[in-house]
Formats: sequence, C-alpha cells, structure tokens
Amino acid sequence: MNILFLLRSLDIGGVEVVTAVLANKFLAEGHKVGVFAFEERSGKVKNRFDERISITIGQGYRVSKENVARLRELLIYDKVDVVINQWGLPLIPLKTLSKARAGLGVKVISVYHNDPLQNGRVQSVEAAMLRTENVLKKSILRLKQLLFRCITGYAMRMNYQHSDCFEVLSPSFVDHFKQFVKLRNASKLIVQTNPVTLNSDGFGYDACRKRQEIVYVGRVDFMQKRVHRVIETWAQLEHRFPDWQLTIVGDGEERENIERMTKDLELQRVSFEGFQQPRVYYERASLLILTSEFEGFPLVLAEAMSFGVVPVVYGSYSAVYDIIEDGKDGFIVEKNVSGFNAAQMAERMAYLMADAQRLSQMALAAIDKSMNYSIDKIYGQWMNVMSEM
Repeated sequence: MNILFLLRSLDIGGVEVVTAVLANKFLAEGHKVGVFAFEERSGKVKNRFDERISITIGQGYRVSKENVARLRELLIYDKVDVVINQWGLPLIPLKTLSKARAGLGVKVISVYHNDPLQNGRVQSVEAAMLRTENVLKKSILRLKQLLFRCITGYAMRMNYQHSDCFEVLSPSFVDHFKQFVKLRNASKLIVQTNPVTLNSDGFGYDACRKRQEIVYVGRVDFMQKRVHRVIETWAQLEHRFPDWQLTIVGDGEERENIERMTKDLELQRVSFEGFQQPRVYYERASLLILTSEFEGFPLVLAEAMSFGVVPVVYGSYSAVYDIIEDGKDGFIVEKNVSGFNAAQMAERMAYLMADAQRLSQMALAAIDKSMNYSIDKIYGQWMNVMSEM
C-alpha cells in the first residue's frame, strides 16, 4: 500500500514524533511511505524518519496553487492509496488536500489528536480568564471563547465530512466529538490510539536499580501542564521523604517562574534538566507525576509505564481512565469542582513512596498495561482500518 502523511509542519512535537514512528513501521512492513508538510520549523525531527521516506516541504502554510500542484503531483507520481491527515482540525490542510485529490480516488483518514471538548485555542482563553480579575476583560474573553468554539466546531465538522474515516484517540472522545461538532451520523468515526514513541527494548525491570525519584516529563507551561502544581505537591513531600528527589525534564515559558517558586519555598531536592531524551530518566525513576489541566492522549504515561515508572495523575481528562486502572498500575486523583488538591496528590504519592513492595507490584502492572500501546499492536489496528476502506 502507498501511504502519504499530511502534516501542518515539520517540528519537534508529539504529532510529528508519532508520525515518524508510524511511518517507519509502515515502511518496515513493506509499504511505500511519504510525508508532505506545509512548512519546516525544525530540521531535527527529520532524523526520526527512515532515510528511505521521502519528505516534501510545501510553500508555506496556506492554500495556494503551488501547494495544491505539488501535493497532487505526489499523489499521482507515488500512486498514493491513502492520505493520513494528522491535523484533523485546521481547514488549510483539508482544502489543499481536497483540491489535490480531485478525481483521483485517494482515500483520506483524518486524525484529531486531542479531546474535542478541550481544544487548545479554547483552553488558552480559559487560562487567560483565570489570570484576570477585570470584569470587562472576562466578558470579552467569554465572547472570544464562544467564537473559538464555533469556529473550531465548524472546522472539525468539515474535516469529518470530507474524510473517508475520522479517528479520535479515546473511546471517551466519541461522544465528545459528536457533542462538539453537533454530529448525528457518526458512521465514519473510529477510535485509534497512538503508539508508544520511545523504544524500551533492552530494558529489564529491577526494583533494586530504581531510584527514589519522582519525574515530570513535558513542557513547562501554565495553560496546559500547570507545572506549578508539581512543585506544590513536592513541597508537601520533600521534608517527609528525605531520600527522595524531584526531577523536571522539559522546558517552556514558565520555567523561570517555576524555578523562582522552588526557591521561594526553599525546596532543596528539585532538579531542572531542560529538554532531554527521557529514556535515562524513565529507567531510573520510580514515580511519574502529571498535573495537567487538560490533555488529549498523553503518551508520556504509557512511555513511563513501559519502564516501570508508576504514574500518579490528575484526572482532568477522560483518556487517562483508558490508560490507567486506578490502584492497579497507577493512581488517578479525580478532578472535582474545587479544583486541583495538592495535598490529595501528595498523599497518593506518599502511599507508594512509603511502601516499596506495593510500588514494585504496581510497576510490573504498569509495564503490562503499556503493551497495549506497542507499535506492533497499533500497526495491526491501522491495517484493519485501511483494509476495511
């Protein structure tokens, strides 16, 4: 089968990394694979793709004659059977692809990589509302939020209608999608999760080699990740567990504020590592903490679990209940109307920090659960989808 991935851009991001893992697997299984991206923001992600995969960069992120012609040329020359549109929300990729494939019989699978009810643009307005006490500004932001909901709902509906198949990442997202886009006929909507993007080959779990270490892996921001909550939680643990440490792996616009917060609280055992390949941290850490206000389908959970790192997570998004079985392979601190509770999060972590045997049992269960997201299993699911088309 000849497969083309359609990307908004080549960048160091979750969608691009997932695309590289899938593309390499399809190629290894004998398929012809190509990538079309409207623009290139970072050349580093190219190194993740097998060198035999052709990568074409368009003439900027816009619907243009040049982009339509170049994409159509690829579809014809490579005899593409299926295009996987990895940006199942914006209209620019959809319009360009619709024009390029006219009359060719090329099938399109569009993928939405977040919870439809927790779109990033909408969430950015909610974060702005939290940061202002001005009544007028809040009123304007509410109107802006409503506008964003209307625009994104329309764009998502158009992507659904002009695709042969539309994928969401969690069973819980099906109803969210139908609600958000006001969809009655959902016959083209299917659930397909992403694969773990970090290879754990060669790792063997040994509780004795694990450090007394909690790790956070991800962006250091406010809008989504709310990393200040990680520090608030650790502030209730550091003095109780003098042999444990917290490691922050990642960077972002909030890092300076988070480091200042750490100093103000006089916390001593917090290490800021910046952007790093996370495998070495997963291999040695015992616990993962994630306190996001919203997520789509965070693969950091399955990746950490594949290395026996037990996740303790704020249950602010529905997909977390697909990944973690609370009390067996991780803990979920449920979201309630009063919002995030650092003390509750700290107590869940303290339970495992004080019980090495229980921690080891849950680590082994976490490794077993992570197998559900192996590239081999996800590849098989993709092939089932394509064969049915």
